Amino acid sequence: MIAVARRVVGFGKLLVMGASAVTVLCMSAVVSLQFGFWLMTRTWSPFPVSRLLELWDVNVPRRYFPASMEASGASRFDSQGVVEAFLDLPAAVVLFMALAVLALCYAALASAERGLAGSET
Repeated sequence: MIAVARRVVGFGKLLVMGASAVTVLCMSAVVSLQFGFWLMTRTWSPFPVSRLLELWDVNVPRRYFPASMEASGASRFDSQGVVEAFLDLPAAVVLFMALAVLALCYAALASAERGLAGSET
């Protein structure tokens, strides 16, 4: 039974390493794209997640307010507000947070692997 658990943990570590590699590639592509925009316009502007989704032709519904209504008066704690706050984050920040979560997952799997190796003896 421990051998099966070790294989599952090893496969999980392999998946996390692959996901980390893809995340690093995506992060470097986003930062390169942002750097290219900076070279063209000479102004640094963040590359939000919403623009990345627009490049992939993903339609995400957004909320628009008329000019007579103040947008800050709307509640940002409803589900649509949370989605919009996520879409306004820079893509590099989101990818960095994903990489940090993957690193934590890898550390947990490595710890589980050491625990399984210790219980086998």
